[in-house]
Amino acid sequence: MSTDLSKYRPESVQKRFPDSKAPLVNGKALCDAARKANAMIMAANIRCRLPVEGMIRASMATQAPVMYEIAKSELTYTEFDPMSFAEFIVTENDRLGNTSVPFAIHGDHITVKNMDEKEEVAELVAAELEAGFTSFAIDCSYMENELNLAATLELAQPVVAAGLALEVELGEIGAKSGSAEGFTNPDEASWFIGNLVHGGVHPNLLAINNGSIHGTYFGANQEGIQLDLTKEIWEAIQSWEVDIAQHGITGTSLDKITQFIYHGIRKGNVGTFWQNISFGLAMNQNGNAITTPEKHYVKRPYRGVPDELWQKMWKWAEETGNTGGNIKKANKAFAEDLNQVGEDYKKRITKQAFEEAIRLFEATNSAGLAGEVIALLTA
Repeated sequence: MSTDLSKYRPESVQKRFPDSKAPLVNGKALCDAARKANAMIMAANIRCRLPVEGMIRASMATQAPVMYEIAKSELTYTEFDPMSFAEFIVTENDRLGNTSVPFAIHGDHITVKNMDEKEEVAELVAAELEAGFTSFAIDCSYMENELNLAATLELAQPVVAAGLALEVELGEIGAKSGSAEGFTNPDEASWFIGNLVHGGVHPNLLAINNGSIHGTYFGANQEGIQLDLTKEIWEAIQSWEVDIAQHGITGTSLDKITQFIYHGIRKGNVGTFWQNISFGLAMNQNGNAITTPEKHYVKRPYRGVPDELWQKMWKWAEETGNTGGNIKKANKAFAEDLNQVGEDYKKRITKQAFEEAIRLFEATNSAGLAGEVIALLTA
């Protein structure tokens, strides 16, 4: 007889979804299982609804746990708020009959760019807790290290009190080497984590600037994740058993993604890739969108949304100045159209998302990891 995982859900999830059997669990269990099994959890940034069925079906087929996540910034250019996001993810898992593969809902990049934003961000953390999120990334990396530490210590308190998974960030993702922000280094990572733990905040994950960027690599830009540096940082924080969260995976080869698990990376964020699948954009073998020198995209007529909808979206992007990476803002402007595409288009997006998710699960050694998560939950 299979275990009823719904009773192992956090109290906040039980309260929010009392009639659901979906195994929305504490993100800590996913992080701990990945660490124990030398695997990496795929964390999927959801900007529209279309690829999610394929992800869930792939997760169920492979028994691979997933973190479904949305960043503070994505709440401004998608149809979602915290309540509707959590409700959608849980409802889809219920609809598809997932009662056996644990998953988490993660608040990605809960960002503080200056100390004046702390109150607003505290309100967002509270809203995500109430919505049923089970993992949180407090990101104060835009500020100098001392302010980052102070703000993280303060804003993480509700997450610590709830006993849920916590990710922190040191070194702004995408900042260039040699800049004031620069790449994260092992000594400052040790200082940061040590002081957080001394202050009563013990994170599960540390996000770092190791050469990745968010979004598409345009022109001659290429993926440049520094794995040797990543391993040095990971080793520097092993006194506290904290692992690395890798941001900006879109455009990275599967071979390199496989190497992540040998360099202390236990959670990997994949976002723009799923958007490319939904929109039907041409991609190279690493999942990076194929673009023109003008930062225009190539739409595949046999992929994603209808060509007519894409043309409508691109016309809007040009008229509103949202070309290039800002095409992501079309997720909100065209949410109704995206949600109403015909069944044939939904099926082809689901099929591609399913296959690509399986490739990622296999590359990250997370296929079959659900059993390890369940063992930790029920021990």
